[in-house]
Amino acid sequence: MSKRVLVIDDDANTVEYLSLALQRSGYEPIGAHDGKEGFEKAAECRPDLMVLDIMMPKKTGWVVFRQLRKDDDLKSIPVIMLTAVSSVLEGQDGLAEEEPEYQDLRDLLRRGIQHMREDGVERPEAFIDKPVDPEELVQKVRELIGD
Repeated sequence: MSKRVLVIDDDANTVEYLSLALQRSGYEPIGAHDGKEGFEKAAECRPDLMVLDIMMPKKTGWVVFRQLRKDDDLKSIPVIMLTAVSSVLEGQDGLAEEEPEYQDLRDLLRRGIQHMREDGVERPEAFIDKPVDPEELVQKVRELIGD
């Protein structure tokens, strides 16, 4: 039986693209398009691994991750978090003086990780920057759960 990987991202194209890469590599992908739907599917299907976008509507990836780690039935599921923060920062470096909120994105990530530590929640097994290289994702999935 194929190992199941739950892909949660508000961008339907990203879910489809990553699901196809996972399927071609022998995994059974399951898609969800927001944090609320993703958490419900995790509870329902108990995937072997989750790929979780940080920035989503209804529930952010941070909220979903903290809920997972506090749920006795789901807390052992490995999680790869997707982030577009690095690319956002690169694109906004020249605008830092005009738009100071972009200077705080990296601090926001650090605070998110710090809040998880304070809550006794460990950090995700991996972070992968968007746009996601499908080969990098599949390699990381294999490292975490095998074939």
